Amino acid sequence: MSQWVCSPLKGQVVGDIHSVALNRGDPVGFKTPNDKIYLEASIKFTVVQQERDVYGQAVRSSERFKVSTRGYMYSVISSDDEEQIAWHWHPDSASDVKFPHAHIGTAALNPDGLLKKKDHLRTGRMTFESVVFNMIQWGVTPRNLNYEQILEANQATFDKWKTWG
Repeated sequence: MSQWVCSPLKGQVVGDIHSVALNRGDPVGFKTPNDKIYLEASIKFTVVQQERDVYGQAVRSSERFKVSTRGYMYSVISSDDEEQIAWHWHPDSASDVKFPHAHIGTAALNPDGLLKKKDHLRTGRMTFESVVFNMIQWGVTPRNLNYEQILEANQATFDKWKTWG
């Protein structure tokens, strides 16, 4: 079983940027009906203190702190180490591309098609739950039969507290 591993919390917990990586950054393998695919995932975040929620209402003391996403990298890789699809958002990087976007890997592209590997396909923010849902749609067997309810509940919590996109 894989787990999320947090970077050492150096400096201040509130306000500084931290990161978590799935499986310590090593790809996690999943069986599909035709092959095996691998997932790499990392998320940058900061802890923010808030007095009011997104609707301007005072928050309870138990909701005073929240995690705010500052970037992510999710990549689905084929068994022959070819990227199938990746979702990126890296607003604080040296890249000129600051908006959330997806890359379609060469393994999924037609040489005569419109899309090229380096294209940045603009997307909304992608949650890890959305990535997992997509992987299940592609044939990965969920470990929990209630996966839809779990993913939807987690997405609803994210939607409740997100401040954009």
